[in-house]
Amino acid sequence: MKILYLSTWDFADEQSDGVCKKIKSQIKVFEKNGFEVDFIYIKKNDLVYKEDGTERVIAHVGSVKKTPAYMKMYRHIKNKQYDWIYNRYGMMDTFYYRVLKRLHHNGARVLIEIPTYPYSGEKQKGIAYRLMYWWDALYLKKMHKVTDRILTYSQDEMIWKIPTIRIMNGIDIAEITPAVKTAKKDDTINLLAVALMQLSHGYERLLYGLKQYYDEGGSRKIVCHFVGDGPEKATYERIVSEEKLDDHVFFYGKKDGKELDEIYNKCDLGICSLGAYKKNVFWSSELKSREYLAKGIPIVSGVETDIFCVVDKQYYLLFSNDASWIDMEKIVNFYDTIYRTDGNVVSDNIRNMAERYLSIEITMKPICDYIQA
Repeated sequence: MKILYLSTWDFADEQSDGVCKKIKSQIKVFEKNGFEVDFIYIKKNDLVYKEDGTERVIAHVGSVKKTPAYMKMYRHIKNKQYDWIYNRYGMMDTFYYRVLKRLHHNGARVLIEIPTYPYSGEKQKGIAYRLMYWWDALYLKKMHKVTDRILTYSQDEMIWKIPTIRIMNGIDIAEITPAVKTAKKDDTINLLAVALMQLSHGYERLLYGLKQYYDEGGSRKIVCHFVGDGPEKATYERIVSEEKLDDHVFFYGKKDGKELDEIYNKCDLGICSLGAYKKNVFWSSELKSREYLAKGIPIVSGVETDIFCVVDKQYYLLFSNDASWIDMEKIVNFYDTIYRTDGNVVSDNIRNMAERYLSIEITMKPICDYIQA
């Protein structure tokens, strides 16, 4: 059985990009289940096609990337035959739909994974974005003609008149080294946020909450460690400067490998998205929560997180999914309750939970079972 994994995600930074790692892990799972997998993706400004184990650049797509990629991709794969297409969804357009329609006509059954649903809340301002969403909506009415199942991390049973397979995000646990907890010299609470800082991360809630905590006489030392870049980083830096939080917030930029591991090792709690409400998302399966848990770190979130509907909430602190400032007293109490136990025991317990429920082999099983049925 042969699968084409079709994506226009850019693999320019695949060593530190969580989505790149996840896609590679999904392909590995398919191969472990006995499927032959070809792969199309973008790397920098080129369209790359890995076919029968041989990888080659098939087109230059430029900085616009996605639409030119589908225009040029069509010429190379229009006569290809696959049993299945696994497609990580991007915004639909004429050329994207044409590719799926042709492959479906050639005999392939199509599975579409939607990373965030609904995704209307991700819409940005400007004519270009209005056009993009209009174009997308135009073709969504036709998607049921070429798509077998939608793979969703939401709780929807039908999307675009297409039945769904509801799954959880998973990661390759073996690729993630557990955090190492050394004996602490004081009771400082170290918070970690690793992200491509977008509007929906909502970390302003954390920063203003920290300011309020100290204004109201809070005495516990709390330090926030921000790892990553992104469009909202400048906003967070401005808040830190204006509110005089420089002693409590550190920005590291992009980190990976040993440098990132060292930051993880000194942090106690992982901060997930606090601004999902901005996207009208109320149920989360975000990759970052998986990475924190695989590292063995408890998480703080501003949106209901799927894994904690099937496991004990001992290592999970949930705040309201709105713009209210984060109550740092709750974080202090959460930390004190958890770390009454030795840090390495806590880390081992969380890591074991991640291995049991969030390993990508486990989360991909419903998909593989469906393909093999």
